[in-house]
Amino acid sequence: MGTTTFRKATFRVGVRYEGTSTDSLEFDPLPNEVVRAAGFPVTSRATTIPGIDYQFFTNPRVHRKGDYDNVFPSASFKYDFSTNLSLQLGYSSTIRRPTISQLAGVWQINDQTLRATVPNVGLTPETSDNYALRLAYYFEPVGILGVNFFQNTVDGLHETNELTAAEFGYTDADLQNYTFVTTTNSAERTQIRGMELEYSQSLSFLPGYLSGLAVRGSYTRNYAETIMTSVAPHAVSLGVSYSYRRLNASLNGIWNDDRPTNTGGTSFIRQRTSVDLSAGYRISKRYRFFINARNLTNTPYISMQQPVGQSALQSGYQVFGTTWTAGVKAVF
Repeated sequence: MGTTTFRKATFRVGVRYEGTSTDSLEFDPLPNEVVRAAGFPVTSRATTIPGIDYQFFTNPRVHRKGDYDNVFPSASFKYDFSTNLSLQLGYSSTIRRPTISQLAGVWQINDQTLRATVPNVGLTPETSDNYALRLAYYFEPVGILGVNFFQNTVDGLHETNELTAAEFGYTDADLQNYTFVTTTNSAERTQIRGMELEYSQSLSFLPGYLSGLAVRGSYTRNYAETIMTSVAPHAVSLGVSYSYRRLNASLNGIWNDDRPTNTGGTSFIRQRTSVDLSAGYRISKRYRFFINARNLTNTPYISMQQPVGQSALQSGYQVFGTTWTAGVKAVF
């Protein structure tokens, strides 16, 4: 990587090489009907230890290997109009590899929520050419007002779909009422564009105890050539934080628009607002007490189904509660 400056401009270019090798062993389980015919009780899978042994250890494990390499160029340009206002342009080439759980392993079947998460051994990495533009204005005390634009062109985009048994191609009667969740690569290059407006500022100019306040907010708009699962077209994030001597605390909220859960656009998670809380107290130089609360308002996840030409109907209602975490952190 190399960097140079000319008056108010800064230029940077670079290139990165990555080589990747994979080696895995995975189970090749027997179908449920074969296990049942052998005399073992079966629901979504064998329900006894001998049945599990028969289903998952009868066939030898499948040995899979893979090798690939990539070269990733990058470049950026920054121009300072003044000490407060700057413009940044950037380009990068990146890769996103599948997680192990997306590639291999047994089916994860939840008989309570009627969901089956299924790996895809044929899933390949996605690669992307990324362009970004940012105009930012910095002001006192410790504040920023910025606008960001980006465009990503992705090959082999990872698409996680929620499918019915029929859509997935599963014909066994055991899981006919289950939702199948799996990840595949898109067949076409996908162009994604987005815009973000951001603002944050320290309110240290306020009198007394109020000087420890800080606020932030952002609005994000996402566009894509195809339906992207789990990506909300609109999102708003707001937050307020407070710091005084040894105490610090923050309250953050985010609203997401309806988020599709399959690429066909027939199912989605309804728009949702969640609020998180965190706080900490420095007991000494080495010890700090902290407490966090996720989903403070206990907002549910509401799943909707909307067949083509029909009105959307509720298909799921999941409540996970508020998650509290507290502890003491020590530094040695």
